Amino acid sequence: MLDALLLPHDARTEAVGSESQALLLKALTRLERQDGVGAAVAWGVDAAGEPRVLGARPADSAGRIPATRELYRGLAALSEPSRLTEGEAELTPELAALAARGIAAAAPVPGLGAAPAAVLLLFSEVHGRPLRPRAIAVLGEVVRHLGETMSTNLALDRLGQLDEAVQRLDRLAALGELVAEIVHEIRNPLVSVKTFLQLLPERRNDPELYDDFRLVVNDEILRLERMLDDLLRHARPASRPHPGEGARLGEAVETTLQLLAYRCREQGIELETRIAPRLPPLALSDDGLRQLLLNLLLNATEVTPEGGTIVLSADWSPDEMNHLELSVEDAGPGIEPAIRGRIFEPFWTSRSESAGGLGLAICKRIVEEAGGSITVEDGSSGGARFRIELEIAR
Repeated sequence: MLDALLLPHDARTEAVGSESQALLLKALTRLERQDGVGAAVAWGVDAAGEPRVLGARPADSAGRIPATRELYRGLAALSEPSRLTEGEAELTPELAALAARGIAAAAPVPGLGAAPAAVLLLFSEVHGRPLRPRAIAVLGEVVRHLGETMSTNLALDRLGQLDEAVQRLDRLAALGELVAEIVHEIRNPLVSVKTFLQLLPERRNDPELYDDFRLVVNDEILRLERMLDDLLRHARPASRPHPGEGARLGEAVETTLQLLAYRCREQGIELETRIAPRLPPLALSDDGLRQLLLNLLLNATEVTPEGGTIVLSADWSPDEMNHLELSVEDAGPGIEPAIRGRIFEPFWTSRSESAGGLGLAICKRIVEEAGGSITVEDGSSGGARFRIELEIAR
């Protein structure tokens, strides 16, 4: 096992991802093996801008010099790998302080912007002895390689964070459409509770009223709790399934239908479910499945006329162990074959009175990231049917 330190990655505080940290470890190992180099250390900053040690080779060199903002700022200002010679007049006070404490050379690793992705420090085997040109040349080569690779990794990390943020915004936007309707749903049980409270002074000696009050109020309060819990489940940030676990379709369908119940009643739409029993868990997060169902069913309610029926189906054959088939069929005007290839594009819509959104594009992304597929076809009643195949959790 290598005598090296690589600090554990923490997405809440790290600005450098785990893949970049692994690259840093390899780079530090190579640098520490150079003739005259006693230790190699990498500094970086966390999400709050605080400097910290990212890695060290050997491990006990991590704490030789505490990473401070002043020292990190001086190193980050370097334009290229630089030898630090103690007593040299051209050194800044920050660099002179590092040289006095045994740092023989330093180099910033280019990042995405002006700030470096990390800073590498080299200690000399003998305090005060300058490093050989070969070691400085290897430092420069390592920095160039790290700069190219870490910049790519950082860009991919940021794109991933942006994608999650966009999905969360889309989920909240979908819930925003339902907020006024959910308020009506919450108001109904409150009216029942209020009515009983108003009757209590007149009929306080009526044991039948007390029994009815207790039962009705308890049921209505439980109903309120369920609705609020459903709303929170759909609004919470995404979570990844653990190995061997997965999303349960039945639970996700139940909470989603409860959120849409008032809208369907007000529009005169029937929502029919045909869910096969004993379905296996699916290979995506509960949050992703709920967002998928909410987006598809919301779209279906927007195109289905009064008196129409939306059918949500799910089936799975034990003989086909690798996937489950889910479909959402509306009673709308359908989708012309010529435009079916575009409906999953971001900000594209076939409805002139509506601004294009991200709902179907994000549905496609959720399904494909889980190893599944989503297509649209003609429904049995003339509307559109969205057919989704989702992998079974292993």
